Amino acid sequence: MAVNLENRRKIVGFVFVLPVVLYFALIYYVPLVQSFDLSFKEVLPRGKIQFAGLRTYQAVFADPLFWDSVKHTALFTLLSAFLVVTLGLFIALGLHSLRKGRNFYTVFFVLPTLISFVAAGTIWEWMLHSQFGLVNLTLAALKLPTMSFLNAANQVIPSLAAINAWVRVGFAILIIMSGLQSIPPSFFEAARVDGARGFKLLWYITLPLLLPQILVVSLLEVIFGFKVFDMVLVTTQGGPAGASYMILLYFYDNAFRFYRSDKAAVIAVIMFLTLLLFSILQRRIVKGRRYEV
Repeated sequence: MAVNLENRRKIVGFVFVLPVVLYFALIYYVPLVQSFDLSFKEVLPRGKIQFAGLRTYQAVFADPLFWDSVKHTALFTLLSAFLVVTLGLFIALGLHSLRKGRNFYTVFFVLPTLISFVAAGTIWEWMLHSQFGLVNLTLAALKLPTMSFLNAANQVIPSLAAINAWVRVGFAILIIMSGLQSIPPSFFEAARVDGARGFKLLWYITLPLLLPQILVVSLLEVIFGFKVFDMVLVTTQGGPAGASYMILLYFYDNAFRFYRSDKAAVIAVIMFLTLLLFSILQRRIVKGRRYEV
């Protein structure tokens, strides 16, 4: 009787999980397999497709525009992840130290995460306008030099990273604050008995115990950085002069403007393998640096 009941539970659990498994298979795994298959083929005139081996990969790797998009995406990702993690850490530490108004200020910093990147890009495109933007008008009123922001090749990626950080920092704050609240006060009390104060408490107690949260936020920001598309499309369209041309814009152009689905599949495979490798490294780092609380 017990065996039959256990089998029934397994069957019921399988039935409940089956729709989700089918959903992920149809939406994620089937297109993934098709992308791998298409990446080894070549789209000919009139839509004919033939096996090409590694020729499509060679064509993508030989395209200077691909390497420009990789460079811009990597720079944007590094700047954005650095800003989000750094600001999220310092703001979370500040909020955690508050005794009154913590919830109010937390909501204040988290609210921008509810805004879509299209809306955020539109708002900041106006605010960072080189002539009529609120930021430059404020700088001019303070007798400070104005900046080109989204219209200058050397300023556009830092400006986009700042916009992304404005949207994403609230999420980092929530993750890091959850880690701060999970640290037992007895750790700090024991450290104070040994004479630790201020920065030493932060360096030897808080930061090591927050390492898993910091690494999780870093991984997620790298993933979001590689996936940046809509914000760039509504603000710069890859300009000026291709200075903010990201890898997903390169993917979009090949897939929907030039109808080179084979090259688009190669780009998708490259992004998938890159993010998979980074995820494996991150999991190993977190697994090797766990702390008992």
